[in-house]
Amino acid sequence: MVDTCDELSRLATYLGVSCGKISFDGKEKVPVLKVQNNTNPKGLITVAKYITRSSKNAANLLGATPEEKAAIDQWLEYRVTRIDRSTLDKDVTNNLRELNQYLTDKVYVMGNSLTLADILLYNGLVRVMGSLSFYEKESFMNLSRWFDNIQHQTAIRQSLELVHFQRNQLYRGVRVH
Repeated sequence: MVDTCDELSRLATYLGVSCGKISFDGKEKVPVLKVQNNTNPKGLITVAKYITRSSKNAANLLGATPEEKAAIDQWLEYRVTRIDRSTLDKDVTNNLRELNQYLTDKVYVMGNSLTLADILLYNGLVRVMGSLSFYEKESFMNLSRWFDNIQHQTAIRQSLELVHFQRNQLYRGVRVH
Protein backbone atom coordinates (compact mmCIF):
# COMPACT_ATOMS: atom_id res chain seq x y z
CA MET A 1 0.00 0.00 0.00
CA VAL A 2 1.18 3.49 -0.78
CA ASP A 3 1.93 5.65 2.25
CA THR A 4 -1.38 7.47 2.76
CA CYS A 5 0.25 10.60 4.22
CA ASP A 6 2.40 10.95 1.08
CA GLU A 7 -0.64 10.20 -1.06
CA LEU A 8 -2.63 12.99 0.59
CA SER A 9 0.29 15.41 0.24
CA ARG A 10 0.47 14.62 -3.49
CA LEU A 11 -3.30 15.21 -3.76
CA ALA A 12 -2.92 18.61 -2.09
CA THR A 13 -0.06 19.50 -4.45
CA TYR A 14 -2.14 18.40 -7.46
CA LEU A 15 -5.04 20.56 -6.27
CA GLY A 16 -2.79 23.52 -5.45
CA VAL A 17 -3.71 23.73 -1.77
CA SER A 18 -1.69 23.65 1.40
CA CYS A 19 -2.81 20.61 3.30
CA GLY A 20 -1.14 21.56 6.54
CA LYS A 21 0.26 18.85 8.75
CA ILE A 22 -0.76 15.29 8.04
CA SER A 23 0.24 12.68 10.58
CA PHE A 24 -0.44 9.01 11.01
CA ASP A 25 -2.52 7.86 13.96
CA GLY A 26 -0.64 4.70 14.89
CA LYS A 27 -3.41 3.40 17.14
CA GLU A 28 -6.17 3.53 14.52
CA LYS A 29 -3.72 3.32 11.58
CA VAL A 30 -5.28 6.22 9.67
CA PRO A 31 -4.04 9.63 8.50
CA VAL A 32 -5.07 12.69 10.52
CA LEU A 33 -5.05 16.27 9.20
CA LYS A 34 -4.22 19.00 11.70
CA VAL A 35 -6.46 22.01 10.98
CA GLN A 36 -6.79 25.38 12.67
CA ASN A 37 -10.18 24.86 14.33
CA ASN A 38 -9.02 21.52 15.83
CA THR A 39 -11.67 19.40 14.11
CA ASN A 40 -8.77 17.33 12.72
CA PRO A 41 -10.36 15.21 9.95
CA LYS A 42 -9.33 11.56 10.25
CA GLY A 43 -9.19 8.77 7.68
CA LEU A 44 -8.01 8.62 4.07
CA ILE A 45 -11.37 9.42 2.46
CA THR A 46 -12.35 12.12 4.94
CA VAL A 47 -9.01 13.92 4.64
CA ALA A 48 -8.96 13.54 0.83
CA LYS A 49 -12.45 15.03 0.54
CA TYR A 50 -11.52 17.86 2.94
CA ILE A 51 -8.45 18.71 0.82
CA THR A 52 -10.51 18.49 -2.39
CA ARG A 53 -13.25 20.76 -1.03
CA SER A 54 -10.54 23.27 0.02
CA SER A 55 -9.36 23.65 -3.56
CA LYS A 56 -10.62 26.06 -6.18
CA ASN A 57 -9.11 23.71 -8.81
CA ALA A 58 -11.30 20.72 -7.96
CA ALA A 59 -14.19 21.31 -10.36
CA ASN A 60 -16.41 18.23 -10.20
CA LEU A 61 -13.75 15.93 -8.70
CA LEU A 62 -16.40 15.06 -6.11
CA GLY A 63 -19.26 14.92 -8.65
CA ALA A 64 -21.77 17.41 -9.97
CA THR A 65 -25.06 15.66 -9.20
CA PRO A 66 -26.22 13.76 -6.11
CA GLU A 67 -25.98 10.52 -8.13
CA GLU A 68 -22.39 11.22 -9.21
CA LYS A 69 -21.41 12.19 -5.65
CA ALA A 70 -22.87 8.95 -4.31
CA ALA A 71 -21.13 6.87 -6.97
CA ILE A 72 -17.80 8.57 -6.26
CA ASP A 73 -18.28 7.95 -2.53
CA GLN A 74 -18.96 4.29 -3.34
CA TRP A 75 -15.66 4.02 -5.27
CA LEU A 76 -13.78 5.79 -2.47
CA GLU A 77 -15.21 3.26 -0.03
CA TYR A 78 -14.22 0.46 -2.44
CA ARG A 79 -10.64 1.74 -2.29
CA VAL A 80 -10.51 1.55 1.51
CA THR A 81 -12.56 -1.60 2.07
CA ARG A 82 -11.46 -3.71 -0.90
CA ILE A 83 -8.17 -2.45 -2.33
CA ASP A 84 -6.41 -1.49 0.91
CA ARG A 85 -7.62 -4.50 2.89
CA SER A 86 -6.88 -7.19 0.31
CA THR A 87 -3.98 -9.24 1.58
CA LEU A 88 -4.57 -12.57 -0.13
CA ASP A 89 -3.50 -12.97 -3.76
CA LYS A 90 -6.93 -14.30 -4.72
CA ASP A 91 -8.62 -11.19 -3.26
CA VAL A 92 -6.25 -8.88 -5.13
CA THR A 93 -6.87 -10.82 -8.35
CA ASN A 94 -10.64 -10.65 -7.82
CA ASN A 95 -10.43 -6.88 -7.31
CA LEU A 96 -8.37 -6.49 -10.49
CA ARG A 97 -10.85 -8.62 -12.47
CA GLU A 98 -13.79 -6.63 -11.11
CA LEU A 99 -12.18 -3.28 -11.96
CA ASN A 100 -11.11 -4.56 -15.38
CA GLN A 101 -14.67 -5.59 -16.19
CA TYR A 102 -16.12 -2.32 -14.87
CA LEU A 103 -13.71 -0.20 -16.95
CA THR A 104 -14.56 -1.98 -20.22
CA ASP A 105 -16.36 1.02 -21.71
CA LYS A 106 -15.01 3.85 -19.55
CA VAL A 107 -12.11 6.27 -19.81
CA TYR A 108 -12.39 7.13 -16.12
CA VAL A 109 -14.23 5.47 -13.24
CA MET A 110 -17.17 7.83 -13.68
CA GLY A 111 -17.12 7.75 -17.48
CA ASN A 112 -15.47 10.64 -19.28
CA SER A 113 -14.13 12.88 -16.53
CA LEU A 114 -11.49 12.48 -13.87
CA THR A 115 -12.74 12.31 -10.27
CA LEU A 116 -11.25 11.88 -6.83
CA ALA A 117 -12.15 8.19 -7.16
CA ASP A 118 -9.72 7.82 -10.09
CA ILE A 119 -6.93 9.53 -8.18
CA LEU A 120 -7.34 7.48 -5.01
CA LEU A 121 -7.87 4.18 -6.85
CA TYR A 122 -4.74 4.88 -8.90
CA ASN A 123 -2.72 5.50 -5.72
CA GLY A 124 -4.10 2.39 -4.10
CA LEU A 125 -3.17 0.25 -7.11
CA VAL A 126 0.34 1.58 -7.83
CA ARG A 127 2.17 -1.16 -5.97
CA VAL A 128 -0.06 -3.96 -7.27
CA MET A 129 0.14 -2.83 -10.90
CA GLY A 130 3.90 -2.38 -10.63
CA SER A 131 4.30 -5.95 -9.42
CA LEU A 132 2.36 -7.54 -12.30
CA SER A 133 4.15 -9.15 -15.24
CA PHE A 134 3.50 -7.81 -18.75
CA TYR A 135 1.34 -10.88 -19.40
CA GLU A 136 -0.75 -10.23 -16.27
CA LYS A 137 -1.16 -6.57 -17.18
CA GLU A 138 -2.34 -7.61 -20.63
CA SER A 139 -4.94 -9.92 -19.08
CA PHE A 140 -6.35 -6.84 -17.31
CA MET A 141 -6.38 -4.79 -20.50
CA ASN A 142 -9.11 -2.28 -19.51
CA LEU A 143 -7.65 -1.72 -16.06
CA SER A 144 -4.16 -1.34 -17.54
CA ARG A 145 -5.43 1.20 -20.10
CA TRP A 146 -7.15 3.20 -17.36
CA PHE A 147 -4.13 2.99 -15.03
CA ASP A 148 -1.68 4.03 -17.75
CA ASN A 149 -3.92 6.98 -18.67
CA ILE A 150 -3.96 8.20 -15.05
CA GLN A 151 -0.24 7.68 -14.46
CA HIS A 152 0.65 9.71 -17.55
CA GLN A 153 -0.94 12.74 -15.93
CA THR A 154 2.31 13.77 -14.27
CA ALA A 155 0.53 16.22 -11.96
CA ILE A 156 -1.19 13.19 -10.41
CA ARG A 157 1.74 10.76 -10.50
CA GLN A 158 4.33 13.29 -9.30
CA SER A 159 7.15 11.37 -7.58
CA LEU A 160 5.70 7.89 -8.08
CA GLU A 161 7.61 5.63 -10.42
CA LEU A 162 6.12 5.02 -13.84
CA VAL A 163 4.68 1.51 -14.23
CA HIS A 164 5.70 0.08 -17.60
CA PHE A 165 3.29 -1.60 -19.98
CA GLN A 166 4.09 -3.67 -23.05
CA ARG A 167 3.16 -1.73 -26.18
CA ASN A 168 2.97 -4.65 -28.58
CA GLN A 169 0.57 -7.53 -28.34
CA LEU A 170 2.11 -10.64 -26.78
CA TYR A 171 -0.09 -13.14 -28.60
CA ARG A 172 -2.00 -12.71 -31.84
CA GLY A 173 -4.17 -15.78 -31.64
CA VAL A 174 -3.38 -16.67 -35.27
CA ARG A 175 -2.46 -20.28 -35.97
CA VAL A 176 0.39 -20.94 -38.34
CA HIS A 177 0.05 -24.06 -40.51
